Amino acid sequence: MRTRMTLLFLALSLTLCPVFGATVKASLDRNRVDEGETVVLSVMASGDASATPDLAPLGTDFDVLNQNQSTTMRVVNGRSSSSRQWQIVLAPKRVGKLTVPALAVGSDHSESLTLDVLPAAEAAKQGSQRALLLEVEAEPRNPYVQGEVLYTVRVLSRIGLRDAQLSEPQAGDAIVERLGEDTATSTYRNGQQYQVVERRYAIFPQHSGELKIDPPVLTAQVPDQNRRGGSLRDRFFGSDPFAGFGRDPFAGFDSMFQQTRPVQVRARAVDLNVRPRSAAAGSPWLPARSISLAENWSPDPPVFHVGEPVTRSITIRARGLSPTQLPDLTTALPEGIKDYVDKALTDSQWHGDEIVSQKTFKTALVPSRQGSFTLPAVSLTWWDTQTDQARVATLPERTIEVLPAAAGQSATVPLPQQLPTTASPLQAPSSAAGDLPLLGVGRGLRIHSIAQAGYWPWIAVILAVAWVISTMGWWRARSRGKTRSSERSPMVARPNPAKLLSKLESACKSSDARQAREAALEWAAAQWRDDPPKRLDSLARRLDDQGAEILRALDRALYAEIEGNWDGAAAWTSLAESLKRLAKTKAGKKGRDTLPDLYPSYG
Repeated sequence: MRTRMTLLFLALSLTLCPVFGATVKASLDRNRVDEGETVVLSVMASGDASATPDLAPLGTDFDVLNQNQSTTMRVVNGRSSSSRQWQIVLAPKRVGKLTVPALAVGSDHSESLTLDVLPAAEAAKQGSQRALLLEVEAEPRNPYVQGEVLYTVRVLSRIGLRDAQLSEPQAGDAIVERLGEDTATSTYRNGQQYQVVERRYAIFPQHSGELKIDPPVLTAQVPDQNRRGGSLRDRFFGSDPFAGFGRDPFAGFDSMFQQTRPVQVRARAVDLNVRPRSAAAGSPWLPARSISLAENWSPDPPVFHVGEPVTRSITIRARGLSPTQLPDLTTALPEGIKDYVDKALTDSQWHGDEIVSQKTFKTALVPSRQGSFTLPAVSLTWWDTQTDQARVATLPERTIEVLPAAAGQSATVPLPQQLPTTASPLQAPSSAAGDLPLLGVGRGLRIHSIAQAGYWPWIAVILAVAWVISTMGWWRARSRGKTRSSERSPMVARPNPAKLLSKLESACKSSDARQAREAALEWAAAQWRDDPPKRLDSLARRLDDQGAEILRALDRALYAEIEGNWDGAAAWTSLAESLKRLAKTKAGKKGRDTLPDLYPSYG
């Protein structure tokens, strides 16, 4: 009898082992999706399900966008069982037949699954109309180095999007600037209407050769029709008890409880073939659709007198360039005219399919003697990207006549007549006094108007005194606050020109043209803090001929078709001598115009 009981116990144990052990099952909500769509992977573990699935193997072919889990407990005939389910939203990284690998949950594994991802073109041939599209285009495909590329991103949708986010395109060694705000339109594709959101960028390649623009990625929440589970009324009341009673009172609440799922859509990458700087181009290198020069005068037309300033404004207007690419303008004035240059103003706007930038230079011209003078022509060489040829924007020379200094006019202000001492402020003066102006305000206001005004003047005086007192108190408190804040504010460390110059020397001696350019501009920004040069050609104008030629050669080497032929060590030898001469020139100046040490002492 004891032997029979033992065998029966062993048989029951073997039968119940699968129940108490952990089993893992996996399934997909669909086995075929179009390119850009997502799929939901469900993983269920029953029994001992305390572990979580390892999702690392999914990273080969999928992006995990979202995941959630739920736990179910059951008690049957006094025995409890539990199971856990994970729902994982996957975005395929490529098209073709993909394998969802087996996932480990503790010591158990699920089975592997297969998923067919159809390319967008093939899906369209089979009549599958995608509800969400992401398109990109770039124009031109073969731009010049530092030339503008118009990059357009379009989001087309036939469904409502929630929490939509669009990443920025990435373009390696290129400057990416967003143009304006997004625009919303609608269009038809294959008989289906789409809502379109368009975003534009201007991309300026900084290297010649191949340039890959990594596309943006759109992530959003979209309605999941497979998980709605009926209307709110049906979920609470089952069958329709309101049929025939007019409008459904729960119809407006369906959208609030509508299930959604995340999606991720990738656009295609775009490859550009960037052309090098043309050998026939002048300096500086300005590849643009158009560049023009314009001038304005204040006053207009200008009238010149000895010792009186007249403001001249010259504006560079360029289509297809960013404001930082626009150079400085310098003009040689004839003797007898001094100029006082204001800081240049830059601006950019988006017009149609391009960026339009401008840079304005304001100069006060002050003649020191009368006579006839000729202001030289102003010219700027640029490269026309539409016709592939060099062009020159020009302002013609102008002849001006300077008149003698204007005759001085004495602007004497008459003093107000003193009021009679015997008259009361509230009494009208005697008829002999006549109509006296009150404190020089005007002849129409007389003293006897105070008497007619009654007590209102006194109220006005009291309010004025109170306003003065409160203003003085506020000003004193503000001054104290500024003093305290200045005492608390930490000292801001300024860049050390000597260290920056050592950085420039190191870049030159290693023949790293790009690092040399950055170091030179950093050093220049430390020297001319109020008006730092933004380009190498701007910095070259502040050095002598030897130093300017070195910087021009560096600028040409940066945008040459073949890099690596710049002799940085030889360039540094000449540039160091130019900087030493500049330091000696600046050291001779005194007062606030003296610059810090331009060059550290070398043995």
